[in-house]
Amino acid sequence: MGLDLVEFTLALEESFALFLPDADAVTLTTPRKVIDYLEQRLTPATSSQCLDQMAFYKVRRAGMQVLARPRDVFKPQAQWDHLLETKHQRRQWELVGQATGLPKWPRLTLWGSFPRYVRTVGDTARHLATTCPSALKGQAPAWTRAEITSVVTRLMDRELGVKEFDLDDRFVQDLGLS
Repeated sequence: MGLDLVEFTLALEESFALFLPDADAVTLTTPRKVIDYLEQRLTPATSSQCLDQMAFYKVRRAGMQVLARPRDVFKPQAQWDHLLETKHQRRQWELVGQATGLPKWPRLTLWGSFPRYVRTVGDTARHLATTCPSALKGQAPAWTRAEITSVVTRLMDRELGVKEFDLDDRFVQDLGLS
């Protein structure tokens, strides 16, 4: 298994809060096999939850608490550089992250700017819904196939740079990954 697929496997483990044995990981040669495998390993849910919405509410609540700003300023399109005080931006950003209680809060760049994938409140919620959905769901999370598929698809984009694919495309032979 090449470096791309090792990183993707690690991202899957972090997102779904499970360990993928090497013997299992090498058999997961297509997105569909990954989804099928996760569906068998994870606790099934009877109804789907919107992970983006769950993350947005958590981020909004943390922002309101830390920044003492009203609820209506925390819209999905609200930009963080308008919500945070320039002078205290880095510290406020860290405090909002801590207040969410989620493990994958992104760091600002070395120069103190926001990474392109978290410039707005909505972008940040989407990032969290992709990188730590198990933490969003809480103790003993349950999953629908649609939720698993959504997270796997987003991780393929984020970790592998693959946006368009068929679920039966093979990672190495069809998508050219190593």
